[in-house]
Amino acid sequence: LVQVSGTLVLSWARKDRGRVTFARAIVRRDRRSRTDDMARVSTGIRLGVLCLALLLGAAVAQDERRHVLTDIPEANDDIDAVAVFPADVDVSKGFPSKAPLKILLGFRNNGDVPVNVTHIAASLNVPQMFSFYVTNFTVQHPHVTVEPGKEASFEYPFELDQTLAGHDFVLAATAFYEDETESYASTFYNATVSVLDPVGVFDAQTLVVKLVLLAIALGLVYAGVAAAGALPAAEKALKKAAGAGKKAPAKRRETGTGSGVASENNEWLKGTSWKEGKSQ
Repeated sequence: LVQVSGTLVLSWARKDRGRVTFARAIVRRDRRSRTDDMARVSTGIRLGVLCLALLLGAAVAQDERRHVLTDIPEANDDIDAVAVFPADVDVSKGFPSKAPLKILLGFRNNGDVPVNVTHIAASLNVPQMFSFYVTNFTVQHPHVTVEPGKEASFEYPFELDQTLAGHDFVLAATAFYEDETESYASTFYNATVSVLDPVGVFDAQTLVVKLVLLAIALGLVYAGVAAAGALPAAEKALKKAAGAGKKAPAKRRETGTGSGVASENNEWLKGTSWKEGKSQ
């Protein structure tokens, strides 16, 4: 009993009131236990509500971060969407990196109800694995309504990273639109393109490859000439050609009426009737 509390010891000493005091002590202990249990239950409920709120928030945030190209709806048969590249950048041989590019979207509504063009997005994909996205470009939000029988044009700008140069990718561009009841999407460009080096940038790798190929070609020619036994004749012909290109120095031609000393001594007689070599 000593381990229980000092109150129980005091109650035991008072025989007349021992039972009453002991009973009161037990009741107090029971009340405290119930209060602690209720506090634990309340804390557990609060923690459960907090965890549920965190899970719901994470789900909403994940849904918001979900890219528009992840789940593309079907196209509307009444919509015609075509792509045109402006003539200011030549993309016939590939798309230059680090250069502003753009796709012009021609959108025509052949249906009976208006449609609202909500998003335009594009991406680069691996040719062998189209579901693997290399780059997702910025999503445009035009929110333009195209009436039945009308058409509209949209400009979608993008830029390719320089690190992608030298590789081929699938460029896909999609327009998303909706009417009063359904949502649709039309991929207006989907083709394999080559990413080129930036315009005007020195390509050291290509230069090294060309020099190596040139060295290999010269080595093969030298080996072929040596194997044919024509190497001495070839060397002689090269030396002769190199010597022919050098011109012999022209001999200096001296002019005058006599030796240098005589000319200097007789300089004062010029313009008189005296002639060099004759005495007067």
